[in-house]
Amino acid sequence: MSEMPGGSVAGTSARTKSAEEEIWPEPSSRGGAGGKGKIIVAAVAAVVLVVAAAVAWFVLGSGDGDKGAASPTSGHVPDAYVPQSPGQNAGKVASRKTDIRPFTEGELFDAMKQVKYRSYTFELKGAEVTDDCASAVWGQLLVETLERGDCTQAARGAYLSKDGKGAGIFAAFNMADQRAAQQVLNALDPELKGGFVRPLPIDGVTDFGSGFTAAYTQAIGHYVIMSWVGRSDGSPPEAMNELIDTSLAVQKPEEFAWGRIVLLDPR
Repeated sequence: MSEMPGGSVAGTSARTKSAEEEIWPEPSSRGGAGGKGKIIVAAVAAVVLVVAAAVAWFVLGSGDGDKGAASPTSGHVPDAYVPQSPGQNAGKVASRKTDIRPFTEGELFDAMKQVKYRSYTFELKGAEVTDDCASAVWGQLLVETLERGDCTQAARGAYLSKDGKGAGIFAAFNMADQRAAQQVLNALDPELKGGFVRPLPIDGVTDFGSGFTAAYTQAIGHYVIMSWVGRSDGSPPEAMNELIDTSLAVQKPEEFAWGRIVLLDPR
């Protein structure tokens, strides 16, 4: 999501499907449903996202039950997953062939140790950049998708709000091209039960992802960008706008990608 532009509870699923070849198995082929009901919504603009996410959660409900503890082959997934449809012109950042320089922890996080959107301020509590993309996620489908898309780097940052009430994970993946990045957005869909990002530990937060959370994803050229947010105590928000606003703070490290677009293809 960009500021710019389980028995499971019945929900809506609007998949992005922008790549030339899709990886979509039917959800039932990935195994039976289990844990807490998931809400899958999609939006192409911020105003649509606000309406869709709010309606989906408050009308359909967040479900009940335990999401289950994380293990080497399983983990937590968000209750609301919002992949943004592609549309922005990424110029030379659309492919790693023309954006060859690997990102660094400093490039992503040095200027993002404190991030803010509206009344929400978050502080960076931990960060990691690795060339072992599989170590940053769980789930066979997601791992295979990262491998097929030639993922060379995974970055994660852990954020805690200044008042201690909110928490979030920023994640970025360096894929071969924009098509490969879009496939990762598809594979992250919790409805497929194909895996998700492993959150970094956050001081003051017990088992992030076990409570109510929402994740917002987008492809900026060949980079996958995700902000995954929730309240520190795991309780659901009074309104989805709260998580939308906090996600816009936590996703601030994405500015490195926009900066590269300007640097490589100035207009």
